[in-house]
Amino acid sequence: MLKDILAFVDTGEADEQFLKDALAFARFHDAHLSIAIMSAIPTPDYALAYAPPYIALTDFLKASEEKQERVAKLVARDGVEVRILSDDPAVLLDKAPVQARYADLILFGPAAAYTSQRLRRRLLENVALSSGRPVIVLPDGWQPKVFEHLVLGWNATAEATRALAEARLVAVPGARIEVVTVDADASTKGHGSDPGADIARNLSRHGYAVTVHALASEGRSQAEILTEVARSQRADLLVLGAAAHSRLRELFLGGVTHDLLEGTYVPILFGH
Repeated sequence: MLKDILAFVDTGEADEQFLKDALAFARFHDAHLSIAIMSAIPTPDYALAYAPPYIALTDFLKASEEKQERVAKLVARDGVEVRILSDDPAVLLDKAPVQARYADLILFGPAAAYTSQRLRRRLLENVALSSGRPVIVLPDGWQPKVFEHLVLGWNATAEATRALAEARLVAVPGARIEVVTVDADASTKGHGSDPGADIARNLSRHGYAVTVHALASEGRSQAEILTEVARSQRADLLVLGAAAHSRLRELFLGGVTHDLLEGTYVPILFGH
């Protein structure tokens, strides 16, 4: 059961719909919502490139204050906590996962809801990989409902296993789960002799209605395949494990996760 939800925004003005969606999500789950405004202080290089430092800092402070006032006004009736985190961008990347650890679930909006696309992507990556909490990316204007039909991108990794465990916290008992494997080979490790069968058996024992889709990529990306399955099955939630293929975790996510960070028409849950 969700009790604390944290939504991340930046200091731009493109996120009004996401803020409304986050409010609706929290209301639906009868959970407390906190909103963290990530306010990246202009670095000396930025200030030198565009204006004297004192002008850049003045603009930054004004934008941060205006954003905090706007968000507080929008959510005043709901008792939402609004906090602003101002720091060097690199420091914010470390602060965000720490903030996330004190919530049950983290919400991000689609890419279009953020002025700084680079900051959003790196924040999302760091929170997904380092907070230990599930992250859901909401599409614009998504109407909250129970998660009773899920698509699980399954590659038999620890990350996918964790994502599934986190998805079960928000899925209704007996939900339908489409287990999707892509180009999965039978092996003594990982997938076993019949890719997808073992996890389907486990989920079935927990009362879920499970279907396995063992698909070949045939030149398509895994992200494209998973979103196609989610669309064709009219799923409520796409579930993925967030995996890093580099020690520079804030810069690189593995494969399909990286491709879906911008968001899609269905909510996406990233677990790690």
